[in-house]
Amino acid sequence: MSGRNTRMAQWLDYRVRVTISDQRMFVGTFMAFDKYMNVVLADCEEFRKIKSKGKKADEKEVKRTLGFVVLRGETIVSLMAEAPPPTGPKKPEIQPGPGRGQVAGRGMPAAPLSSAPAGLSGPVRGVGGPAAIQMQPKASALPPGLPPGFPARPPGMPPMMPPPGMPGMPPPGMPGMGRGMGRGM
Repeated sequence: MSGRNTRMAQWLDYRVRVTISDQRMFVGTFMAFDKYMNVVLADCEEFRKIKSKGKKADEKEVKRTLGFVVLRGETIVSLMAEAPPPTGPKKPEIQPGPGRGQVAGRGMPAAPLSSAPAGLSGPVRGVGGPAAIQMQPKASALPPGLPPGFPARPPGMPPMMPPPGMPGMPPPGMPGMGRGMGRGM
């Protein structure tokens, strides 16, 4: 951590007063900051001075409770400590129950990895995709002489012609090169 960050980090959990560029003051518990000096305050209250319409010298201070606030570092003019962090005993850990949520997956597994919850173990029979019998490989009767993976001959194709798309053969419907039709003749 750099020197400036350690200087800011020493005030974490303190009750602080932050003045921003429009002369408002925020008093709250200093929770966090970042490299831009954006500041997070909890239990925050805003104080601003309002001038009276009749008298110019008379100002009154208005207080507003805000709660959790993020202040942009660019607007902060000063940050002063008002009170140290509370030193009382820590709150006992409360067990989760109705009305209190707990984060899942932080230190304890949500469910054993060996079994999935009901309904999530896989596809349900009869719903969605094809039936299991349709997914089985089919044994097709390939004519002799064709290697596996080659398409079967279309119906009506003479047995001596290679299937369409074979290298070195003219495309279907194109006459073959007869005598005297080659290059250089």
